[in-house]
Amino acid sequence: MSEKYDGRVQFICVYIKEIHAHEDIPNFRNIDDGIKIKQPENDDERAENAGMCMLRYNFRFPILLDNMTNEVEGKYASLPERLYLIGADGKIALTGGPGPHYFDGDELEEAIIKELA
Repeated sequence: MSEKYDGRVQFICVYIKEIHAHEDIPNFRNIDDGIKIKQPENDDERAENAGMCMLRYNFRFPILLDNMTNEVEGKYASLPERLYLIGADGKIALTGGPGPHYFDGDELEEAIIKELA
C-alpha cells in the first residue's frame, strides 16, 4: 500500500515498546529463526531493534522511535501494534483495531481514498 500511494500518503512506522522481548513474551517465530530481541534499556538499543524490524520486513518507509517513557504508545494505545491514518487536517481519520489480528487493510485503504478525495 505504501508503494501504491507513494507521493500522496506518507507512511510512517513508530517503533514502540517491544511486545515480544525474549525475557517477557517470546515470539516463537523469532525463536525458530534464532532471533532474541531484548527489551531495550536506552534509545540506541531501541534503534537497533527497530533496524532489525525494518530489515526483516523490508519496510520502504521511515521508522521513528518512541521515547523510552513510551509516550506515543501511551497516547495512541498502540501496543502491540495499531494502524492510524492522520488526515490532512492533522486529526485522526482512522483508528484501526489492535494488530496484527484486527488489522483491516481494506478499511485503511477506504479511509485513504476518502481522505484523498
